[in-house]
Amino acid sequence: MYVIKPYLKKDNTLIVSKATMLGRSGRSKETRRIQFGIKSLDVTLYYSDLVKENEVYLSSNVMKQLGILLSCTYELVVQDNKITIGPFIGILSELTNSKVAEMLPTYNSFVKGYRYIGGAIAVFSIEGINKEKGTIQGFLYHPKKKTWQWKTFPFPSVVMSIAEPSLTSSWKAFHEHMRHFELVLGGKVFNYPHFSKWEMYQMLLPQFKDYLPETALYKDVHNIREMLHKHGSVYIKPLNGRLGKRIYNVVKGGPHIVVKYDVNHKSHEEVLTNEVDSSRFFEEHLVQDAFLIQQTIPLKTHEQSVIDFRVMAAKNQKGQWQNLGIYSRYGARGQIVSNITAGGYSEQAAKTLKNVWKLTDKEVQSVEEEMERVVLAAIQTIEGEGYHLGNIGVDIGLDDQCNISIIEINHQNPDPYIALMAEDRKAFYNCRFQNMRYARYLGGF
Repeated sequence: MYVIKPYLKKDNTLIVSKATMLGRSGRSKETRRIQFGIKSLDVTLYYSDLVKENEVYLSSNVMKQLGILLSCTYELVVQDNKITIGPFIGILSELTNSKVAEMLPTYNSFVKGYRYIGGAIAVFSIEGINKEKGTIQGFLYHPKKKTWQWKTFPFPSVVMSIAEPSLTSSWKAFHEHMRHFELVLGGKVFNYPHFSKWEMYQMLLPQFKDYLPETALYKDVHNIREMLHKHGSVYIKPLNGRLGKRIYNVVKGGPHIVVKYDVNHKSHEEVLTNEVDSSRFFEEHLVQDAFLIQQTIPLKTHEQSVIDFRVMAAKNQKGQWQNLGIYSRYGARGQIVSNITAGGYSEQAAKTLKNVWKLTDKEVQSVEEEMERVVLAAIQTIEGEGYHLGNIGVDIGLDDQCNISIIEINHQNPDPYIALMAEDRKAFYNCRFQNMRYARYLGGF
């Protein structure tokens, strides 16, 4: 890592130690293109005996034009005639600046391993992006003070999205900005584009039919009746919903239809005795083409809690996927979803498989390896459709016989918080660390 110091002469100069090899040609001075984020300009490169090996001097006017911050330490990568200073990683985390400010303490998990990442690391919101000027207002990490400082800075070289704009008024603006980032940065934008549960189903169906519950897009109440006739029990979910909200379990009970759903962590049940009542209920609660109808997976329950599993995966410093942890999720008693935010709890999958499924250590290993295999294969299939992912959370169903079903794939913000809930702090921080290592890799470092 290098400390960059200002050189007061305004003549576009970069001075490094003679011991620093920057692809030097043997000449005492060279003209090089220097880049930071998306900005670049030409400088004259000099080698000096008076400069320490871990320091470089750069004209203050160049630092100002490129937006280079003195508070960070950097690496210098030489490719052909260009020197890239970085990494420069941007994390699009929220919709508004005020929300970023509120959530600042939670972003410390991204910089816990800063000494191994280096460079400039920023968190920002959709509101903070100025597309016309190519600048962003947000918070930059100050590694010496270990604080986040409000700054205006140029577009970074890599953008990771963990924002959750679906079902908000920022959905359109989010896509406009992300498409612009892709245009400017090329393949250095990840966790984008987003896909819905229905799009996921269509992408995976050809290869993973045996692992997917039959799913239909909601057009009208006839779709629900058809699925109930085939399966007897279905779940209805919003295409872009999260956190177990607006989910309905519909069960055929003789001539009646029973609908179970949760509102504010309280269970509700409606008994619909005729077609008029059922049509009125579903037309009131559902929107055409905004919900899907899914065959109920025969999930195991324990003490009135439904159980499913979350596989947490991320790309590493070589751009390769790794399974970082598998966790079980117990739903709140009597509720139809397993989401922790709806009152459930989590633990490491191996413990649940031993205590609830009564598996041996060898059987647990076999089940977890099969989960990992299915999940990583599914992720690669989705990436083959043009989605650039960096971290993911895949929800897996498991029946009494340990048959695997893919429930859904969380990619907008697959927060590794579940690892903390399962008392696996190491995996939580490892996931954040791998996110940053992958971003660094994308930036060429």
